[in-house]
Amino acid sequence: MIKDTKEYIQSCAVGFRKSLRKFFKYKNKDRKYTTKKILVGGGYGYGNVGDEAQCSATLKLLSERYPDYQIVNLTPNVEYSKKQHPLYNHDFASRVLLFNQGRESNGYDFKRTLLVRIVFLLKSFHILFNALLVRADLPTFFINARVAKFLYELKEASLFYFCGGGYLTGSTLSRFWDGILICRLAHLFKTPVVMSGQTIGIWENNFNKAYARWGFKHVQLISVRDEEFSLKDLKEINLFGERYFATHDDALHCEKTQKQLIDKKDYVTLNFHYWGMKGREKRIYLAKINKIVNLILEKTEADIVFIPMFSADKDSFDEYIKKYPNTRVQCFEYNYDFREIRRVIADSKMCITMKHHPIIFAMGELVPVISLAFSKYYMHKNLGALAQYGQEEYCIDLESENYLQDFIILFDKIINNSQEIKEIIEKNIKILDERKDKFLKMVDEIIVG
Repeated sequence: MIKDTKEYIQSCAVGFRKSLRKFFKYKNKDRKYTTKKILVGGGYGYGNVGDEAQCSATLKLLSERYPDYQIVNLTPNVEYSKKQHPLYNHDFASRVLLFNQGRESNGYDFKRTLLVRIVFLLKSFHILFNALLVRADLPTFFINARVAKFLYELKEASLFYFCGGGYLTGSTLSRFWDGILICRLAHLFKTPVVMSGQTIGIWENNFNKAYARWGFKHVQLISVRDEEFSLKDLKEINLFGERYFATHDDALHCEKTQKQLIDKKDYVTLNFHYWGMKGREKRIYLAKINKIVNLILEKTEADIVFIPMFSADKDSFDEYIKKYPNTRVQCFEYNYDFREIRRVIADSKMCITMKHHPIIFAMGELVPVISLAFSKYYMHKNLGALAQYGQEEYCIDLESENYLQDFIILFDKIINNSQEIKEIIEKNIKILDERKDKFLKMVDEIIVG
């Protein structure tokens, strides 16, 4: 009896020592993939048609390229994503599982108090500690079953794939910090991470720079969707080289409906919205938009079609139509299906937009664009996107005193040189497609390796 007890204690001690070694030292050769699974994360799931277009194109691409792998889309709204992308598997994103986004104990809303950010960071390091326990096959410490399941899923995954978007920036702080945590968790588990078509950077302060460096330095591959700004910001945190390069936005080749939706021969699509604006600023901005609308109507016979990319966009359109009614101005009404809005843009003569994804849809359809920007965030995204297609001059700063004169010059240039512009866009799309193919071949090597 004593001998059996002694042997049992010795066996437990050996097991404990092995667990401790695994806790503190985890080598690549220890990494075993029990399932062929790719987890996909991104900024979608909120009803923004541009983000859903990226998500759809990404899920389709991965499913076709890796048919033997289970593709799981991580989303903050599973029911919504199931309706938008019914052919794919969906589960809750880390922001819901780890930080209770959308619940009463929401730890993801950074706009409330500074304390929320501090708690977010503390909770992140508590989750990292538990990841070490999961890695060593030890019991977890003060986390619920949902969090533990997420950690085990990430541990067993073959790849974590960040779908393209503009959510890994200092201007979208909670998503940015959440992305950093995912990267560090994956690194603990030796799960490869790649980022596709990102707008990344705008760090805003030294803490975010250091935090980004700590989080992103182990990402195997980062592709961005602009030629200069994102790569420059990555270089600021000492991330540069052959693993960091520009490709196109993931939504460039997304689907569109085949049915014509606007019963007009000539029209111009226009998007604007009030993101981050307040009372007086809204009124000034709306007056500027009205001057642009009037100029288009005076110079051409084309009508104006407002294109909402998110339900809140319609608030700005409704306010405009109420204040400046015109029979040649209308708002496109639809159920926020990216396939429909892409078709509307495809059939337009020109697209004028403040948001990023109308640019991408228009470029994919060889439709000339003028971008309207009013902040560093939009200049980063929109100017960067236009530059990829040789259209960087078609970006106007609405905060400039000369915005209207600049618009007139660019508008006339498009009217007189539309065919040449389309040829330039088409040439650049081919270059970007080659880069995307390079990116995907590198992803192939990461998964096989």
